[in-house]
Amino acid sequence: MKIQHKLTLNSSLVFGLVFTISSVLIYLNFVRSAERIFFEELARTASLTAMFYLEEDELTTKEYSRIEKKFLTASANQEIRLYDKKGFIHYGEADPDTNITAKILKTIRANSHYSFKVGNAFYYTIYYRDNQGSFSIIIKANNPILEAQESEFVRILLIALILGMLVIVTLSYTLSKVAYSPVRQIIEQVKNIDMNGQKHQLTYPRTKDELEDLFQEFNSILEKVYQNIQIQKNFISHASHELRSPLSSIVGDLEVLLQKDRNMMEYKNVSENVLNDAERLEKILENLLVLSGLDQKNKQKTQPERIDEILWEVLDKLATEYQTTKINLHWDLPENTSGLLEYNCVKTQIYMALYNLIENAAKFSDQKPVDITLKNIENKLILQIRDQGIGISALDIQHISEPFYRGHNTGKIKGNGLGMAIAYRIFSNHDIGISIESEPNSGTRITLNF
Repeated sequence: MKIQHKLTLNSSLVFGLVFTISSVLIYLNFVRSAERIFFEELARTASLTAMFYLEEDELTTKEYSRIEKKFLTASANQEIRLYDKKGFIHYGEADPDTNITAKILKTIRANSHYSFKVGNAFYYTIYYRDNQGSFSIIIKANNPILEAQESEFVRILLIALILGMLVIVTLSYTLSKVAYSPVRQIIEQVKNIDMNGQKHQLTYPRTKDELEDLFQEFNSILEKVYQNIQIQKNFISHASHELRSPLSSIVGDLEVLLQKDRNMMEYKNVSENVLNDAERLEKILENLLVLSGLDQKNKQKTQPERIDEILWEVLDKLATEYQTTKINLHWDLPENTSGLLEYNCVKTQIYMALYNLIENAAKFSDQKPVDITLKNIENKLILQIRDQGIGISALDIQHISEPFYRGHNTGKIKGNGLGMAIAYRIFSNHDIGISIESEPNSGTRITLNF
């Protein structure tokens, strides 16, 4: 069932339940009030009956005539019986009433007045003591007007309930239709979204409510999905190219080698080329495995490590690989900063990330010096890597963390475009901020915020 229909059904049921309970309470209150008023009228009739039958000898003719007139008017359509102590009818209707039992008479004698109802018959009784004796005066009457009023009142309540249900169903359906019209529009837009095509953003009215928050979150998800799809496309394109190149080179060298007999030097040259291509292919596959491992949800256990010690290990390694490039380390930290240099991390991963960044700086610096600076800003360790190489364009910076993506000005320099992707994933997993400032032919500055 659609939410719109659920809302209509639920609101109608709630209205029907509340109206029914209210109607029952109003009806019961009306009946109780009407019966109380009718019993009060019967009480006056009972008092007049006692004076009419039992006080004649004590009243003047004028007073008795006035009471008689009131009695005859009030007692119309009513049955009157006066029972003596022995339970015999002394005055009034001669036929006994089956509803007047010995138990009822005993209750009347025990109370000065007593009222009850049997079916549609109303009874009001008083126990009256006179010089002639003690009598139980019982007035019985039906109230056809009250019955008609009750029936009419029930009919009015039922009509009001039916009309109210019709109105509430109509209003609820209309209001829910209006309220959920943005949702239906979003559903139609989502149906037509092609995630493999152009970038999509949902359009929706500015309602400043939870629906707008939901649509904004959905748009942010669409943005992330679109970016991931583009990254996957680039990954497939670059991965196929990077893997194909060494394989094609190996196959080509071997095919040339097998066309005819070669001397020992040619065999050696081809073997060296094949070995270099195989090592390149092995490096690509190794980096892919590392990158895949960094994407797993189960992270390795971290422990406090000294960042400066990891950095020295990286510099020692690069000193042997890039002997012609000078790497300068600037220590702008005050004394006794061992606590600042300690960071919870996976040492091998931080080593790999720092190695990739500094190696890139050395590789693309065109043998110009590379400066590494450690400093303290607001009790946080800041590590900056600055080179004076070929730089990175603004367009390339946007894609620099994508696997296999290489800048447009790096074609002559060996690489596979995985180093920065690995470094970005490692820093992200360790909550280390990274920012890049660069311009083509003006060098690059990378800042790490621990």
